[in-house]
This record gives sequence, structure tokens and C-alpha cells, in this order.
Amino acid sequence: MTLDELAAAAPRSSPAPVPSWSQGCFHRRSIVYANGAEDTGGRAIWLQAQGLAGDLYVPAWRPDVSAREGLHDCSVEELLELAAVEGGVADASWSNGTMSYDNPSAFQPYEQWPEPGLLQRVGPSLIEFAPSGAYLEDWRLQPGASGLMVGLRLMFETGLDKLTRPRDGGLLIAGDHCLFALDRHRPLPSQAPAQQQMRAAGDPYAFADMVFDGEVSYARRQPDGTFKVALSTHPFREGHAVPVTHGFCQTSITDILRQQLGEGDQRIVRQWRVDTLIAGAEIDPATDVDKAGAAWLKREAKTLLRGL
Repeated sequence: MTLDELAAAAPRSSPAPVPSWSQGCFHRRSIVYANGAEDTGGRAIWLQAQGLAGDLYVPAWRPDVSAREGLHDCSVEELLELAAVEGGVADASWSNGTMSYDNPSAFQPYEQWPEPGLLQRVGPSLIEFAPSGAYLEDWRLQPGASGLMVGLRLMFETGLDKLTRPRDGGLLIAGDHCLFALDRHRPLPSQAPAQQQMRAAGDPYAFADMVFDGEVSYARRQPDGTFKVALSTHPFREGHAVPVTHGFCQTSITDILRQQLGEGDQRIVRQWRVDTLIAGAEIDPATDVDKAGAAWLKREAKTLLRGL
């Protein structure tokens, strides 16, 4: 079965620990730092289900290796630059206007963003403040975020060797947008940044295989309903179709799904815990406003909203 079919037949929804206006798919327009620097070129994507969250960041200066055959066709310096990405999934919680994240599964082996986020949304713009004042991020809700809403946390994987092992990761879908993360089969040797560990490795290419064994990828739904990777921590995943909605079945436990990928000796089986599974979620680009604000906007609409 597909996730669309499972969501229609038996939706799973519980009281969300985060506000509904924080759910959906957001792309970051900019991040401003306390020292005056601003980043508008880096690509950052955030998907939020009812409890599970996922994000991906690729800096603007990541080298273009599309002409290469794979990681081992890149130079060592290119590999080091490719490893300076970030992303992952985590369990989100909400308290007093602040979003916090626990139980992360991330590409980088250390907590790169330790602060919770103070969030406020107006229309499609969601502003995130660091409580320390270190930075401010401007996120924008993306069109096409309504529809299928999914939040699944990976529990186990049976690999091609037929052995079942714990493996962390997550799958989030908001309409036409998808983010999925797979943790590495083996953790990196230390909690230093992946780029730093690779630079110190005796064989950078062997270490790159370990670093990019995990991935975080953002995919878009295509006209035929499939998903294609648009951005990834692993650049050689980009442009490929991914079976994120197919091969699922319900287990005897309501909140556990099993997914089969491939056939015969090439079969991988994954077991997922359900956070969110809703067939027709509505993600509204508008937000609430008090009576005075609504009256002002109506009064000034002919001027302020003309042509919008």
C-alpha cells in the first residue's frame, strides 16, 4: 500500500505538541546574525509534522560536482566542502512560544544549533529568534504544503544481508514536499564536525564513504505522483526518484508501519513509528489577527494589497 492509501483508510492523529501554524514545509529566506552578517544564498528547508521535525541546510558555496561520477571522483578538498552540510530529524515540543527539539538523528555528529527557537508567524512568514540574540531566521511557508501529512520515525532496518538492526531516521511529507533522513550504519569516531574528522583521516576517501553513508534529502512530488530528490546532503542523490510513499503495510500495532523496498535478494525492510498520518491536512497561508489589526488591514487594503 501507499502512505496516501493508509492515511485515507486509517488516519493517525493525536493532540499535536506544536501549534498548527508551525506545521508544513518552510524554506528559509534569510538568516541574520548578531554580528551583522546575513546569509540569503544558503538553501535551508524545514518540514514540521504534528510532533516530528526535519531540516536540511546546504551552503551556497558547496562545490558543484554534478560532472563527477561519484564521491571517489572528487578531490579531497571537494569532499571536505561537501561534508560541511547539516540536517536531520528530531522530536519537537512547544512551551511558552518556544520550540525545542529532542532525540535528534543528524548528519553532523554534534549539536550545531543548541538553542530552542522563539517562533512567531504572520501570514506565510515564520520568524525564528534565538533566545540569546545570536541570530534571526525568516522562514516562508511553501505552496503545495496541504494534502498528505506524514511524520514517521525509523526504528529498525533489515538490510540486504538479512540482518535486522536498529537504525534511526525519519520521513516527513507535507503535500508535495518530502524530507527523509537515514542515520549512518556506524557512527563517526568522534563528535567533532564531519569535515574536521575527514581532514584528519588517514584515507579521506574511505572516511567519506562513512560520512555519506547517512543522508538527509528533500524531494518534490512530480506530476505522476512520484518524488524526486531536489536537494541532499549527498549530492549524488539529487535528481533521482525515491520510493518514499510506496511499499508500506500496517502491522498488528496501530502506530507501527512496515515498508518493503526492492524484491528478493535486493529487499530492504524498514519499520517506522507513526507520529502523523493524515490524508487531507489543510495548511493555511493566512494567520489570525485581532479585531483592530483586521480593521486596519481592511481599511488600507486598496493601497497596501493592490496588485498582490
